[in-house]
Amino acid sequence: MIDQGLGTASLVAAVAALSVYLWIVVRRAQMIRLLTGLGLFLTGLALFQGPSILSATDGDLNVRIAVVCLILAVVVQIGSLLRTRPSWTGTERRSETGPQ
Repeated sequence: MIDQGLGTASLVAAVAALSVYLWIVVRRAQMIRLLTGLGLFLTGLALFQGPSILSATDGDLNVRIAVVCLILAVVVQIGSLLRTRPSWTGTERRSETGPQ
């Protein structure tokens, strides 16, 4: 029961990861986006194997934890890719550290 739910969640996360990656590539086709989103793409591909790995390991806790961590990684990576940042204007936005 738990493995079936994790398998379904991994497939949903895989489809979401690949969909968001393709959307980012089409919407904002910049080389830096392609490279920073590559982790999301590869994690999504790995999650397609989630159901078969879960069924082959007979409910091993370590495998379940790994699948949950991959699903969480997809959630965090999607949030990171979709966040909006202001464009760089050429001025330094970080505050200076040290004695002034």
